[in-house]
This record gives sequence, C-alpha cells and structure tokens, in this order.
Amino acid sequence: MIEQLSVKDYVLFESCDIDFTNGMSVITGETGAGKSLLIDAIGYLSGDRIKSNVIRKGKDKAVLSMVLTSNEEVNAILEENGFDTEDQVIISRTILNNNKSTVRINQTVTTLSFVRKIVNLLVDIHSQMDTYRLMDTKLQIELLDSYANTNGLKEQVKQAYNHYSNVLNELDTLKNEEFSDAELEFLTAQLDEIENANVKENEMDELEEQIHEATHWFKNKEDLSECLYEMDKENGALDSLYMLYKQASKSPVLNAYEDSFKNLYYSLQNIDEELKNIRDNHSNDALDLDSLQSRQYQIKKLYRKYGGSFVSLQETKQGIMDKIDRIIHRQDVFDKLEKEKVEAFKTYMDLAEKLSRKRKSVFKELEKNVMTHCKDLMLENARFKISSIEKKPSSNGIDDIEFLVSMNPGQDFSSLSLSASGGELSRLMLALKVVFQATNGIETIIFDEIDTGVSGKVALAMGAKMKALSKNYQVLCITHLASVAVHADTHYLVEKIVKNNETITTVHELAQDEKISELAIMTSGQASDSAKASMQDLWVQIHG
Repeated sequence: MIEQLSVKDYVLFESCDIDFTNGMSVITGETGAGKSLLIDAIGYLSGDRIKSNVIRKGKDKAVLSMVLTSNEEVNAILEENGFDTEDQVIISRTILNNNKSTVRINQTVTTLSFVRKIVNLLVDIHSQMDTYRLMDTKLQIELLDSYANTNGLKEQVKQAYNHYSNVLNELDTLKNEEFSDAELEFLTAQLDEIENANVKENEMDELEEQIHEATHWFKNKEDLSECLYEMDKENGALDSLYMLYKQASKSPVLNAYEDSFKNLYYSLQNIDEELKNIRDNHSNDALDLDSLQSRQYQIKKLYRKYGGSFVSLQETKQGIMDKIDRIIHRQDVFDKLEKEKVEAFKTYMDLAEKLSRKRKSVFKELEKNVMTHCKDLMLENARFKISSIEKKPSSNGIDDIEFLVSMNPGQDFSSLSLSASGGELSRLMLALKVVFQATNGIETIIFDEIDTGVSGKVALAMGAKMKALSKNYQVLCITHLASVAVHADTHYLVEKIVKNNETITTVHELAQDEKISELAIMTSGQASDSAKASMQDLWVQIHG
C-alpha cells in the first residue's frame, strides 16, 4: 500500500505530507484545486515522464517522495539489483528547472524504467483514459490470460511460434537462393582462408602479451650486452676478482680476505652465467617478434574482414559452411527443413490449442462474475460474453478474443465501443476491475474520476463497489460525487488558499463533522442544516 506521499515546491503545493491508510480513501475539492496533481505526483514517482514544468514558481526544484509497503516479490527484485531491502520501498524524485530529474529507490539512484517495474507490482492507477483502453482487444486478451493464469503456457507458445517462423524463413531463403559455380568457389576460398588461419579463441590476447615481452627485451638488450662485456673482457670484472683472490691466497697480509674475494668471484661468475642464459633464451627474439607481429596482422585482417572478433569469425565460418552445404546438398537441406517445419508447426499447434482450451475453460465463470458485479452497479439488463474466433497462428496463440456486451433487452452482442455509453463503460470497467484485481497481486488501486458521467443511485452503487473492493485492497479515489465519497473510510480535502499574495494548494484529512459538511457542499453547494442532516443520514445508512 501507499503509506505516505510528500511533495515540496510542486506546482501549486508549497509543502504537503499525506499519510494514507488502509481501506477506501477519497480525495475531493473544487475543480482546479489540485486533486489530479496528487495523482500525477504518484505517476511521476511510478516512472512516468514529466511533460510540463512542475516546479513551483520562483523555486529551483521540486521534490517528490512516496513510501510504499514492500512485499517478497519486490524485495527479491531489489536485492537482485543491488538495492537495500526493508519492509518499505521509498521512492524519491527531484526535478530541476532544466527538466532533468533524479530518481532514487531507498536512497540509491536508479532509472525510470526500473521504478516502473517496481511500482507496477504495487500500485494500479486507473484513469478515464484507461477505461477507454478496455475497448482494445489486446488489453482484453491480457486480462483474460491473467484471469486464466496462462503466463507460463503463453511463453511456451511464443517460443514455439518463433522457432516455427525461423524455420519458415530458412525455407524461404533456400527457395529464393540461386548459386553459381563462381559463388561456390568464392565461398570455398573464404572457408579455406578462415580454416587455414586456425585462429584460437584467446590468441590475440596471448600475442599482445608475447609482443609486449619481446619489445621489452629489445629495450634492455643493450644494457645486458654492456654488462656481460664489462665482466668477461680481458682484465674485466671477473679477471680482476680472480687476480685479487689469488693474490690474497699468497699474501700473509691479505690472507684473511681470501674467502671474501673467493666468494665475490664465484657470486659474480653465477651472475655472469645467469645473464648469459637470459641472453641465449632471447637470442631468437628478433625472429619471434617479426613472426608474432606478422601473426597479429593476419588475425586483425581476418577480424576486419569477418566481423571484428573471434566470435564473429566463427559465426561467419559457420554461415559459410551452411551456405556451402546448402549448395552441395540443396535437396537434402530442403527435405530436412520441410520435415522440421512440419514438426515445429505440430509442436506449436499442440501448445496453442492447449492455451486456447485453458482460456475457454474460464469463459463461463468469468462471464458470470462480471455480470454479477454489473447487476450490483445497476446494469441489470447487461449481458457480458467473451467471443473467441480461431485466427492465423501468431506468437499469442490462435485465439482472436473480444469482450462483447449487450446493455439493453433484445440488443445483440457487440463490441464495448459500440454498445456502452460513457457511464455504462465506467461501471463495466469497475466490474471488470473487481473481477481481475485478485489475479494481478497489486495491493493499491487508484481511481482518478472514473465516476464521470454517472449520478444518483448509480454513483452510490459505484461507491459501494469500491468500498467492497477496499476490504481486500487499498483504494484511493478522486471524485466530485458525494454519493461516492460518502463510502470512504478516510476523506482528504484539497483546497486553494492565498498566502502572501501567492496561491497555495493544501490537503488535510477531514474529521467526522468536516466530512459531513464537505459532503453537503458537494451535494447542494452549501453546508446547510438540511443538507448536512441528509448526508448524516446517508452516512449512518452506509457505515452504521
């Protein structure tokens, strides 16, 4: 649920904190007071893009934040993406004057798309535009599949269809391909070039390292040669140390240093041997460097020609081999693909028919549930039916699904757009929302003036239906109708005030006596004693 919404320097709001509760809450106020701005703020905190300036006049930025109750599914996604997880999800968004904004989840900067992914699991915002979206058959089949719990099976159908389509494309390509002897010769030459090069997966990295080592050796070769020369030349370091050692062995004065001179001589001799080994081990490096650089150039040339990487080279090689195989064994490949096409289509149709049966298995139950709620919403004559016509195979199966209604006795079934008026469509949408809500796992539903076009007993029925829905879900509703607002557990009033010659919008939760006065004003335009008494009676009738 949404626990709290906070806005600062946002359009007409200076600063506002709203603590929401469970059950049904309504937001009311005069037209233009700023009710829908609050729903817009929730939308912006749900990942919507900001299309106009939302910063309060004279301010540098607007700050929005929302606290939501988390759940296991949301926490798992957050944890998987490196976010801290708690019992709450805190989303904040800072909007600057240049229309740039920063969005955070639990104090960590993230993207709007990720915010949408998270909030879509927790909050459902329904506006008048969403009501008209019900006319879209794509949305209708999504709702049906959600109700029938077909998601896993739908994915299998999609994968099977994609495989079948790929086989069809291969067959079409094969049918339309025309090869000459010259093209076969060209492809064979390309294949030979790749195979003869025999490039290994990590060879370029190894070559880089070897070339680096060889180049480094050349830079130090001169120093090594000079050092060996100074040690090995006539009367060089080794000869001099040997002479000192021999002199010490003969002279009583130097006799005490004989071992020291001896050790120095043998140590220097060991160094001399080690340096010679280094020199001998690198003696062929001139040749090696040339060959290494030549090999590097050969591979780079191949990469430039065939895709730029080892993986691309291998993919190109496989593609060439497949083309050669199709040329040489064209009929065999054709027969193989034809067989694969038949098998792929059978696999697809088995899954698609299974999906179709699963969809149709819930038709009667779904139709009955929707009609029950329609009657509660004073659509006594409404009939609801799901039409299913087999269509050309697609990634979504073989069912062409459409919701059909008949609103009046004797009226034929037809599409929603042709059968329902605005008020009827709003009630039908609410009936569908109640039915489908249990399948989507979302705990908060926001209705933004969906009661437009209704009044009187119909509005009372819609309010009662939203109230019933709020027993299991948090329901937030923006309304102009007292007959809807009277059902709410919590009532927020949005008002404009003038402060220091500035217009400011405020929101506050109404106490019980304030609720009755506001309901009276919504009904009759003034809080007269008779209007308040009427609203008090209605309140007692609904809430007991």
